[in-house]
Amino acid sequence: MRELTAEEVAEVLAHNGIGVLALYDGTRPYAIPMSFGYDGSEAVFAVQFGSGESSRKRDCLDVSTEASFTVYEEPEQGRWRSVVLSGELVEVPEAETDAAFAALATNAEFAPDTSVWGVPLDEVTFTLYRLDIDDCEGREFSMGH
Repeated sequence: MRELTAEEVAEVLAHNGIGVLALYDGTRPYAIPMSFGYDGSEAVFAVQFGSGESSRKRDCLDVSTEASFTVYEEPEQGRWRSVVLSGELVEVPEAETDAAFAALATNAEFAPDTSVWGVPLDEVTFTLYRLDIDDCEGREFSMGH
């Protein structure tokens, strides 16, 4: 196992559009797969939430805005790379939404069905969030090395 360089961390984030977002509801962790965008700048790392009237993600954010986000890949058989980002998940201000949408357009992978667990699309709200990164760790593991 070895630590990734800053350039390798940026490469993992730029070449993947899905990760696992981990939040905390005050009792236990809540981790979900989440599409994300990254354009090479920590300031515009953006996660888009879609939810109906009730949302476990929003309930967690009411308890704590601290979050971690894990992105991982297997670039070749027997070799894995992962990046774990930690920080505060904050709503993107209106003045920064164009940059956040541009980050999402860069590499986010969206599900083809935009309905949220059976909630009609006209009842779903989408809010942009960014992760203000306090800590970033990247590692690589290879079989036999």
